[in-house]
Amino acid sequence: MAIQEKKQSIEGHGFRNLLFFLLLYIVGSPFLEPNHSLAILAHVSLSAALFAAVYAVNKQKKQRSIAVTLLLPLLILYWLGLYDIISFSRFGAHLLFAVYYGLLIYSFISQIRNARRVSTNVLYATFSLYLIIGLFWGSLYTLLYQLSPGAYSGALLEDTQNASHIFNYFSFVTLTTLGYGDITPQSPGAASLCQMEAIMGQFFTAVVVAWLMGMFISDRRD
Repeated sequence: MAIQEKKQSIEGHGFRNLLFFLLLYIVGSPFLEPNHSLAILAHVSLSAALFAAVYAVNKQKKQRSIAVTLLLPLLILYWLGLYDIISFSRFGAHLLFAVYYGLLIYSFISQIRNARRVSTNVLYATFSLYLIIGLFWGSLYTLLYQLSPGAYSGALLEDTQNASHIFNYFSFVTLTTLGYGDITPQSPGAASLCQMEAIMGQFFTAVVVAWLMGMFISDRRD
């Protein structure tokens, strides 16, 4: 007989802090990175967001311990890759980014699903989940581009130094189904990734938001 997870509220300020650093990185880093004297702040904001994510991860089933175990080599490879100290460090960092973001998505979905009511923390968690989904696909696009540089094309990709930011942008454009067309997939695998993210974006809007509204209305009636 399956054991059901107990409904519980999301407590603390983990998701609020995470959301702050995520927005700081996503919105601010594209302006900071082109300026060499300020570029370090963009990388620090990402590192801060990754650290903040650890405190938002569920403690159950050793998820937080796994997150810490992934985060340490991830940050080491990421910072080594910035200075090209190890040749494979950038690829390894983006691979760990995808795994780390995947763990965050799993943990956040579990916490939101088990929430008893729609609270401010649940809204923080839902917004953070949406942003992490975008960053997760951005890391997949970056990985594929590193393995196959012809997988995507577009004027923005002429600046390969900022490929991660560019693919984060492309990811959110795809997730929201805006489809500007400034970056386009050029292989079946690349197109498949875009297709799956667009489906995920529609699913999130149609199902997750509707479920939160239903839970909010039900809570008001009780």
